[in-house]
Amino acid sequence: MDFGFPQTTDSKILQEYITQEGNKLETGKSRVPTTVTNAVSWRSEGIKYKKNEVFIDVIESVNLLVSANGSVLLSEVVGTIKLKVFLSGMPELRLGLN
Repeated sequence: MDFGFPQTTDSKILQEYITQEGNKLETGKSRVPTTVTNAVSWRSEGIKYKKNEVFIDVIESVNLLVSANGSVLLSEVVGTIKLKVFLSGMPELRLGLN
């Protein structure tokens, strides 16, 4: 949780923190949680594509409500970004928007 918002909903990661049993202290095992190592459980290893490609769709909707005298009553922009990613291996993709 970060400021009351869940940062992950992956069941494999959540199972590390939510248990049905009491807390047990195991000595001799030092294991770093997968959230610290940035390991992803939703992508299988060994994926290969002929070409590394990323397709980005930016979809925006503009809503405007104007009164009879020309004043703006409501204005909003709603946007979504959809990605189709065909990247080989386990790459790190950095995407900047401005």
